[in-house]
Amino acid sequence: MRKLNLVAACLLGAASLYAQESNMPVTLGFKIGVPVTDMFSASNTTQLGNTTPGSYTSAVPRYEFGVSGEFRLPMHLRFEVDGLFKRGGFDSALPFGSTGSVAYRPTTFNNWEIPGLFKYNVSLGHLRPFVDFGASLRHISTITQTTYAAGFSSAQISDNAIELHNRNTFGGVAGFGFTFKRGPFELTPEARYTRWANQSFVGSLGSLRTNLDQGDVLLGINF
Repeated sequence: MRKLNLVAACLLGAASLYAQESNMPVTLGFKIGVPVTDMFSASNTTQLGNTTPGSYTSAVPRYEFGVSGEFRLPMHLRFEVDGLFKRGGFDSALPFGSTGSVAYRPTTFNNWEIPGLFKYNVSLGHLRPFVDFGASLRHISTITQTTYAAGFSSAQISDNAIELHNRNTFGGVAGFGFTFKRGPFELTPEARYTRWANQSFVGSLGSLRTNLDQGDVLLGINF
C-alpha cells in the first residue's frame, strides 16, 4: 500500500511539475463515489445469508474515495490521474480437513485503483459535458482472511487469501459526465465503466470469480 501511494504521489508530482514548467494549468481535487456493480460475478456467488458448504457470498462496496489531478491540454482536451480506494470482501463456507466439517472464512482487503484518462470537453454555457477514456491499474493490498473451524480454540488469521489470483491487474476505462462551477469549486459528476483484463480472486471450482465488468458513479470536487 505504501509503495502504491508513493507511485501515485510521484506520478501526480511529476505531472504537476511538467504542467508548471510548460505553463499548462493544473487542477487538484477529491473524488467520492459509489460502485454500482458487485466486485464478484453474481452468477458464481450465492445470495447473502446462504453459507452452504462450497458457497461464497459477497456484496457491493458501499463507497469509494480518493484524490485527482487534471491537466489542461490543447484542443479542449484534458488529462486526469486519480488515486481511488474502496474496501472489498467476501465470505466462504468450505469443507475443512478429513472430518467433513465446514470452515467459515470471512475475507477483507483494500482495493486501490489508479486510472489515467484523456477527457474531451464541450462548452455549453455554464456546463461542460465530456467523454473520457484511458487505462487503470488495480492493486489488492492488506488482505485479512480469518478461518473459523471445529478443532481450533481460536480463529486462525492470515495476511493472504487462498483465492488470490492476481494482486495487480490492468483495465480499460471509458466514461461520460459534465463539469460546472459552484462557488470556488468545480464539480464533476461522472459515470465510468472499467473492463479488467484478468481475475483478482478465483474460488475453488470457479465458485468465486472477480467481476471483469465494473461500473462506478463518481463526483469530483476540484479547487
